Amino acid sequence: MENIVENIINKLTKQVDYSEVFLEQEKSTEVSVLNDEVNYAKEEDITGIGVRVINNQQQGFSYTTNINRIDEVIQQAIKNSKLNNPDENLAIIEKPEKYTTVKGLYDPRIEDITLQEAIQTCNNIISMVKEEECQPTSAEYEVATGKTILANSNGVFVSEEQTSSGISVSLNAPEDEGYSSAYEYDVSHTTDLDIERVVQESTNLAKNSRGGKATQTRTTTVILDYFALTGLLGTFFSALSSENTQRGRSYFQDKLGQQVANESFSLYDDATIPGANASSKFDDEGTPSEKTELIKDGVLNSFIYDTYHANKEEGNVKTTANASRSGFNSVPHVGFTNLQLDFKEKTDLTEIKEAITVNSVMGAHTANPITGDFSVEARNAFEIKNGEIKNPIKKAMISGNIFDIIKTATALNSQTRQVGSCITPKVIAENLRVIG
Repeated sequence: MENIVENIINKLTKQVDYSEVFLEQEKSTEVSVLNDEVNYAKEEDITGIGVRVINNQQQGFSYTTNINRIDEVIQQAIKNSKLNNPDENLAIIEKPEKYTTVKGLYDPRIEDITLQEAIQTCNNIISMVKEEECQPTSAEYEVATGKTILANSNGVFVSEEQTSSGISVSLNAPEDEGYSSAYEYDVSHTTDLDIERVVQESTNLAKNSRGGKATQTRTTTVILDYFALTGLLGTFFSALSSENTQRGRSYFQDKLGQQVANESFSLYDDATIPGANASSKFDDEGTPSEKTELIKDGVLNSFIYDTYHANKEEGNVKTTANASRSGFNSVPHVGFTNLQLDFKEKTDLTEIKEAITVNSVMGAHTANPITGDFSVEARNAFEIKNGEIKNPIKKAMISGNIFDIIKTATALNSQTRQVGSCITPKVIAENLRVIG
């Protein structure tokens, strides 16, 4: 595949000012079990190539999954560039001095996992859930190996191989008048998935959620578990994107250098963390991955940038290695990698007199992206009295403002976990409105 990429760049160099090739290869095995039966089991092997050109500061793009169509794709990208308006901020990156390999992103054992083994893994999860006297509704298992090659006419030619695996389970715990449900998952770049933890935590949560009682409407402290927190933080993170600040759609507009969070809170975007979900050797423009200090001790220090949005910014702003793609079939855009939340101040559960704890929320997507106001349904929620988790809550809504939460938030003394791109402990949010 390296020869194919090199040949494309050579052909384009004679026809356009700048060019870039993004190639992805992925082999995946995926199994889904639904209500005790295999819903689907599939194996895929996909190779895709995206070609981006800049000529006369006009950008064109085209892609294919058919290597025999390369010449057609090249001409289509050039043709598309002529249809777009010139933009002085468009650029292809220069060749960096070096790249640093990030450890823990590749496990050769994943290549040997068969479809039958994947089916057996799902069936094992189902059996383990039943042993805990719960009703499994679905289980999924997926493994994948992938390779990315990125090259451009400025001398960049870099590649990386990664593997991934993941399991998930949804289940119900029966009770007199219905059931309580729960969900859990685990993902890794290796084969080392903690199936026992996934089953144990999900079944315990479902069983403990039975017999829920109404809660009192009030303003109180809420402990946001990993799923609940990451569900709400999407609005907060989006305000740190340079694309949103430049379009006037960010709460943090004109707040660089100001206190925007609790002084004990820092936030980093870091693609160099070994083994983390969104780590890599380079971003999707070929810029070497780095760690960016977004918020330090509560002060807003930076937004995230790709090359295009860095060029649009006033002053000497450079990319923060946050160019991202949806795949070979898209051009680069601004995107986060691993977002690491760090709190200096931590509180033990035993120190909390009264609060509720929420495992997950429903409706976070309805939050106002500009103001940060939200109103969501609490899922698998419990009362906390004098440092102890007490009776489950039958039904409750939570409302507040995500930017206000971060101004006072502290961490619960708990393990740190990665959910999606977010690496975080459980968080203590003050003065949220709970509606019973």
